[in-house]
Amino acid sequence: MCGLCGLLGIVHWTETSAHPGAFTGDRRRTVRAERAHRATVVNTALAPYRMKLSDFQATSYVLRSATGKSEIVDDIQAVWGAVERLRGAPVDPLSPEWLDALERAT
Repeated sequence: MCGLCGLLGIVHWTETSAHPGAFTGDRRRTVRAERAHRATVVNTALAPYRMKLSDFQATSYVLRSATGKSEIVDDIQAVWGAVERLRGAPVDPLSPEWLDALERAT
């Protein structure tokens, strides 16, 4: 997807699932609960990199490294670019070391 939506003020599609009509059943979450859940899922993937994502006022996220660096990101899509900037190296989602670390964590 392109970044034009952000320029037009459109909310990224990953942030729109809290719409009341999007889900049915007893497990419907508030916007904040959904964002917290997203951060928990992403934190599982970030654990091998010793980074942590947290919701910030239900408007953005804060990514923190183990060394104290941090970056504010607008949505989940922007997290991986921030991870690479804070690490100073690209992220390879198919790296055997990373996949092994994820498997050990679960």
